[in-house]
Amino acid sequence: MSEPKPLFTESWHRVAGQRLKLRPSVSLRRQRFRGEPWFVAQDGFTNSFFRFRPEAHEFIARLDGTATVEEVWLGCLRRSPNTTPGQGEVLNMLAQLYQANLLAADTAADTKRLFERHQKRVRQELASNIFGIFFLRIRLFDPDAWLARTWPWMRWLATPATAVAWGVAVAIGLAMVLGNWDRAMDQSQAILAPGNLLLLYVAFSFAKLIHEFGHAYAVKAFGGEVHAMGVTLLVFTPVPYVDATAAWAFRERWKRVLVGLGGMIPELAYASLAAIVWAYTGPGALNSLAYNTMIVASISTVVFNLNPLLRFDGYYVLSDITDSPNLQSRSMRQWLYLFEKHALGSTSLETPARSRADAVWLTIFGVASWVYRMMVTITIILLVADRYFGIGLLAGVVTMIGAFIVPVVRAVRYLVREPRIERERKRAWLVAAGIAASLVLLIGAVPVPHHFRAPGVVRASGSQEVYTQVAGWVVDLPARSGQRADPGKALVKFESPELDFSIAAARGDLEESRSRERQMLADFAGGIEPMRVRRQASEQRLAQLEADRAKLNVRAIGAGQWVAPTSDDWKGLWLGRGVRLGEIVGAGPDWEFFAIVSQEDASDLFGAAKDGAEIRFPGTSGRVLQIREWRVVPGRQEILPSAALGWNGKGPVKTRADDNSGVHAAEPFFLVVGRVAGSDLPGADEKAVWQGRVGVMRFDLAWSPLGVRWARQFRQMLQQRYQI
Repeated sequence: MSEPKPLFTESWHRVAGQRLKLRPSVSLRRQRFRGEPWFVAQDGFTNSFFRFRPEAHEFIARLDGTATVEEVWLGCLRRSPNTTPGQGEVLNMLAQLYQANLLAADTAADTKRLFERHQKRVRQELASNIFGIFFLRIRLFDPDAWLARTWPWMRWLATPATAVAWGVAVAIGLAMVLGNWDRAMDQSQAILAPGNLLLLYVAFSFAKLIHEFGHAYAVKAFGGEVHAMGVTLLVFTPVPYVDATAAWAFRERWKRVLVGLGGMIPELAYASLAAIVWAYTGPGALNSLAYNTMIVASISTVVFNLNPLLRFDGYYVLSDITDSPNLQSRSMRQWLYLFEKHALGSTSLETPARSRADAVWLTIFGVASWVYRMMVTITIILLVADRYFGIGLLAGVVTMIGAFIVPVVRAVRYLVREPRIERERKRAWLVAAGIAASLVLLIGAVPVPHHFRAPGVVRASGSQEVYTQVAGWVVDLPARSGQRADPGKALVKFESPELDFSIAAARGDLEESRSRERQMLADFAGGIEPMRVRRQASEQRLAQLEADRAKLNVRAIGAGQWVAPTSDDWKGLWLGRGVRLGEIVGAGPDWEFFAIVSQEDASDLFGAAKDGAEIRFPGTSGRVLQIREWRVVPGRQEILPSAALGWNGKGPVKTRADDNSGVHAAEPFFLVVGRVAGSDLPGADEKAVWQGRVGVMRFDLAWSPLGVRWARQFRQMLQQRYQI
């Protein structure tokens, strides 16, 4: 995909007379990528790796410290004139080997330069740790000797019988979770409760210990060495880690893939066993520990370890499966290549892609991985800041510097110093300035469409939900579900012997109070006031109890259709106070949509035009229904208009963990009511079909720049989460 490189370069004199050789600790191994042979150089001391093609291998293998670089290159040129790399390629390759500490030179200055490169690497690692503050690694010891001694006892793990047992265990564990899905979802709402954090950390740490030892023993199974083990401060929480990079030197691809999966395989087995224990135990410490283990050993594996957009196991597994090593660095080089070629017109940089499809893949991967890493990092920062605001603020500043300031500094350094763009430097500055100005204008000044969506339910106008106002036994159902109900019509009749007993007792107490009041009036008129107060209290209590008895007959308040699908099962049941019985579906032609709008989005609605809204319902083939007008109900709400909108009803709104009814939202919201013409709803005459149906309301607001919106959202986030 790139143009042929020139054979000679004007910088050749810098290395032509050098006598170079590979360091004694460096070994060369042959591998195949996409059917092509490659070689990997590995330094056993520093665990550094370098990959190059066979034509480069012929040149590197002949560097023995006795012949000069030019003599070696000329010899290769005579033997293989068509495949020998040009002087520029040799120069670039030697520079990379030198920076990786894989080359030695028989010069007095080599020791000094080696020390300088070591210091530079230490500084780079320190900077990496600072900007990767949430994933700080601390090396503790070399476990290779201990792993070698214990491997004979663990060899049974790498047998076909173990693989079959693993598959059976995972299948059973998955079946247990699916068979108890509702129970698992209910228990998940308390997983971050303060009382569960210790069990969660214990489960997570032990799962990660199994994960890392899985990597280590996978390396030992294929003859590799593991020379580093320690802890990673994952969001300031210590978890174990091992360095399994020795697998990069394995010749067979399937071995490298198995090492990458070596942590997830035992961790999933561990999660499956925990799922079985959880399914067969009742509430208690063991059940909670098993549930936490099941969650962290499965979800964390899929979301983090198996995700190729983060540089964890999935990243390296994908690299090996697709024969695309160094995806991260190659995607960055691909973007640099595109910039130099299309923006600067330069062809001095060779694309890292081997085909057009590879170029598209690298381009997409570079953007997707950066965006995903930023999302994960910002989420972690917010979680940390919720508990430790100072640490979260510091981490946010460091992340901001690493994600935005440092790239800008590197870009300026590139524009000033990069020798490849010497001829296009002026154009590079103009293009960079144009891109920066365009971004500033696009984000800060150019208005773009502004809209957001809110979930909600539709109801016929005038509809009313019916609840029990007094506890009692259901004795009669005068109205059947689906019948018309006029105001005052009896819907459900209750009896309450306890209430009848309380009324009889209250009447007796009232008679006693009246008798004492008359007696006090005859014997001692001055003490009549306390008796009058007692008699009035008895009258009020009796009146309240009789009013409650009147409420035992539940009646319709408005006209409409009585809808209570489960009413046939109520007779003879005891129903407590506040139980939802059903609803009166309004008889009017129009409908109302009740939308749940978050506090952040609601700020955009105040002062906005009361039009420009539409709703969609699942299963209506994308049909859009226009809202005639809408209004914001004053004051923040906490009760959802329907349980179908909450998590318990499979809806999108988070509800409180201690709410069994499923209608108490975890966070306050604003309720927006929009009018929908009945003629717009297909089949609106069938009230039961549409009543309570969940949909989404879209609000179209005035256009505004993205920067203005982001700044407002950032201020709202600070006010809501940190009260600043």
